[in-house]
Amino acid sequence: MKILKSTTVIVVVIIFLIELSSLIFLKLKISKTFEHSNLTFAFTEIDNNFMNLKKNVAYSSNIKVFTDKNRLRVKENGYQTDLNNKNSKIVLIGDSIPFGWNLNYKDTIAGHLENFNNTYQIINASVPSYSPKQSTRKFLNEFSKVKNIEYVYISNFNPIDLYLLFGEKWNDEINWSNYINFFSEDLFFFKYKKLPLWGEINFFKIMRKVYVLKFFETSKYKNSKRNLVSDKKIINLYTDQLKKIKGIKFKNTKFIFTPILSPIHLKKNFELLSNFEKEKIEIINKINLNLKNYEDKNFIFLDLVSILHDYNAQDIFIDSCCHLSSEGSRIVANEINQIILKSQNK
Repeated sequence: MKILKSTTVIVVVIIFLIELSSLIFLKLKISKTFEHSNLTFAFTEIDNNFMNLKKNVAYSSNIKVFTDKNRLRVKENGYQTDLNNKNSKIVLIGDSIPFGWNLNYKDTIAGHLENFNNTYQIINASVPSYSPKQSTRKFLNEFSKVKNIEYVYISNFNPIDLYLLFGEKWNDEINWSNYINFFSEDLFFFKYKKLPLWGEINFFKIMRKVYVLKFFETSKYKNSKRNLVSDKKIINLYTDQLKKIKGIKFKNTKFIFTPILSPIHLKKNFELLSNFEKEKIEIINKINLNLKNYEDKNFIFLDLVSILHDYNAQDIFIDSCCHLSSEGSRIVANEINQIILKSQNK
């Protein structure tokens, strides 16, 4: 009996120490290595599985990011966007690409667009990691009553990588804010409930993060199975959101939308692509064809794949994913401005 009691005490103490160590670990900066992206979480927050920019943030690292009370990226600390003025407005919505991932404001699409055209108020309502569904939700929730929006620029790369990771198990509710909740329910540390008076088990938090890191590493070489049904879902996701925006009355507003642009498009020898790249470009091209065929008098397709086809990828992108360089952003901003100028001259 004494042995049983002693063993029980030892086990309880060990569990307590493991949990306490896990809690301390998660509080330390070293735990940041488990985040999918340090930069994203520095100026965003998640509320009910919906990611948005934090209010009035001044973030400074290798780049500077400032936000205002409206949760918009702005050009300088303390700047507040006036959404109620009578100025003609251009609103940018989408993910980290129009947001200006790893770029200072002046180097983003919004920053260059301000240089090209100072007659409009440029509003960057993009949020890193956003899917088309999230972008649409933010725009309709926060801008449906804003007046004098003449143009909306729409650009989303996400959720291509998530789709390739989940394959036929993917659905349009999965995004970078909540993807961890959709992983295999067969794993014990994905099933656990919060403990009374304690909350989440910190050791399981770490185990989930370790699993996710391993999953991402493996996924670089092996994708989940897709099928025609799942392909159709993601192909229609992008145009479905355009239709949803169309259903809301925006007087005199033109919507400029783009295909998904990847550095893979600018590679000269497609035979040298990895299997991952081949699968990625295959589904991207299917989505882009569907976008290109979308027709509506108030929606303008800006074919960036064709425009940037002859450029070198290293000049247009800052990484192997999809994020534009300052030069890439400048070219896109110029193309947007050309559309606006042509429209004004009609």
